[in-house]
Amino acid sequence: MVTAIFCYSCMDGIIRYLSQYYNVITLGMFRYWFFVIFVFYISSRRGHSFLKISKSKIQYLQIIRSVILTVELCSAHYCFYKIGLIQTSAIFAIGPLIGTALSVVILKEKVGWRRWLAITTGFIGILIILRPGLIPFEPFSFLALGCAFLFATYQILTRLVSKYDNNDTTLFYTAVIGALILSSLGPFFYTEVKNIDWFWIILMCILALIANICIINALKISEASLLQPFNYLHLVFVTIIGIFIFKEVLEIPIIIGSIIVIGAGLYTFWRENFIKNI
Repeated sequence: MVTAIFCYSCMDGIIRYLSQYYNVITLGMFRYWFFVIFVFYISSRRGHSFLKISKSKIQYLQIIRSVILTVELCSAHYCFYKIGLIQTSAIFAIGPLIGTALSVVILKEKVGWRRWLAITTGFIGILIILRPGLIPFEPFSFLALGCAFLFATYQILTRLVSKYDNNDTTLFYTAVIGALILSSLGPFFYTEVKNIDWFWIILMCILALIANICIINALKISEASLLQPFNYLHLVFVTIIGIFIFKEVLEIPIIIGSIIVIGAGLYTFWRENFIKNI
């Protein structure tokens, strides 16, 4: 899991670099092409036909969640370029807490007052990071917050579709729908790629592939709830990349806000596991 998060962090750093020269929709298109190849390869290894894995009991919901993820990824990559890796990733840290809140609405799960308090505390941390009224309005910071909301919605919908479809079908729709959307838009934003940048694009796709394989294997060994806290290492890794490679500045409010958000998130994970084990 740590290897997966490290690969995703390095991939985000590459996207941060490439987005200075190429449209994020085009970059997303390349990434999704590679994703489709990966999904088809995994399915063929397991002896599953594409016709079989494309059959879904809730096709409309599979399409909706895949569209949400595609929009979120492109928007997040744009935020990396506009406000940097550190601030974007710090805001993304609120995602698991948003997911806990949405689980009440969408999945009808019960969340006690302690976890609601943790969610509220997490949003206080986000306010410290955003500092509305204290610094000039930065629309891309709120776009990053919107991305966190979209990704949390995507994760909740993924849990919902898992009750009806198997993982292969879910992966199929995630890859194919995203590839179709971005392939229809990507050519309009395409600009000639320098030879050296093809190396970075291919490396970006390979890192995503390694991360996906690591996560799949990690989930075979351990429960998802136990692996979730490791996701916060992403903020640590991208902070190092942002400071030493892109010369980004780690501001005190971002540090304080991030500590509050991560602390609230870790408490939520602990509380969820505690309740499950009672």
